[in-house]
Amino acid sequence: MDAFSLTDIKKKNLSDVYHYIYHNPGCPKQAIASALSISLPTVSQHLSTLTEHNLIKKSGQLTSAVGRRAAAYQIIPTAKIAVGIEILARNVYITALNLYGKKEAKEKYQITFRPDPDYFEKLQRTVKEFLQKYQYTEKQLLGIGLGMQGLTSPDGTHMTYGEILHCTGLSIRPFADCFSIPCRFIHDAECASVSELWENPQISDAIYLSLGQHLGGSVIIGGEFQNGLTGKSGTFEHMTLVPDGAECYCGKHGCAECYCSGSFLMGSSLEPDEFFARKKQGDPDCLEKWNKYLRYLSMLINNLHMVMENTVILGGNIASFFTEEDILAVKQYVAERSTFSDDTSYIILGECRSDAVSMGAALPFIKEFLRDIAQNH
Repeated sequence: MDAFSLTDIKKKNLSDVYHYIYHNPGCPKQAIASALSISLPTVSQHLSTLTEHNLIKKSGQLTSAVGRRAAAYQIIPTAKIAVGIEILARNVYITALNLYGKKEAKEKYQITFRPDPDYFEKLQRTVKEFLQKYQYTEKQLLGIGLGMQGLTSPDGTHMTYGEILHCTGLSIRPFADCFSIPCRFIHDAECASVSELWENPQISDAIYLSLGQHLGGSVIIGGEFQNGLTGKSGTFEHMTLVPDGAECYCGKHGCAECYCSGSFLMGSSLEPDEFFARKKQGDPDCLEKWNKYLRYLSMLINNLHMVMENTVILGGNIASFFTEEDILAVKQYVAERSTFSDDTSYIILGECRSDAVSMGAALPFIKEFLRDIAQNH
């Protein structure tokens, strides 16, 4: 292994100091030096650098019975902001996150999607209005992620498969060229998974199901996404659930998308709030549709668990409407179908169910900033 240079050590120490403060807000200089086993002068130097770049600030002084009271430090959560956008057929949701991945702002805009430059021109104007409204400068931004209903190229510059929005081959350039910060497409199911991992960093191996207007998912091993050879791993929506069944938007028949998505429940006209309000009021058609949905979902869960015996996480907008009775019903249906065991404790509801896509489109930029902070300062 090559020896670290003095510059490498300084960068590592700077990163370590920042991360210690990030995870221990309100800590004094002495605690940082002790925890990281570096000298007080070195800590002081890095605190000065981070303060000059407006990344940390003093947060008061600690109480002391004798001597001078030590200054306490914390990061400035809004020193940098990441923006995520969920793009749907008729609406976009724009969310701004601080460095802790917490929502600072969120707006919904009615913009009808079209895979052409005019749409992106309108979208970039809308984003700039959003930034102006909340007084975010472009210098403050880490990046803009566009959560898309489809598969994207590894670098996020193109849509490689986008049959829902008819945007296969679409380039992000008409949008990205209007900004001086990184912009990229991200598969919406991956966005939702990123949000879940951020809220549950202890997750190691799992299958994530994103239950929204459309079905999506991902395979997580060792806390990382398994994209596969060409980026198609986790596209559970196109597994055949009902042979020769309903026609999917992909052109095949019987895909899980046709039975485990919001489209199955609501069609293209009803909003989720309206459907679940009717269900709560006892609408017989909604109740019947919901029971069928849960049964189909249990079939999919059981199939996936046979392939990969790990936790199955139910996330996404529809999962946010699940009641305790609903999750118990799913577990019962899975147990009835299971060959080997009645234990269905592996089925859990995700922690991040609302705004998961727009948040997950922003989070990669925060993760990259935290990873590379020493390189940038």
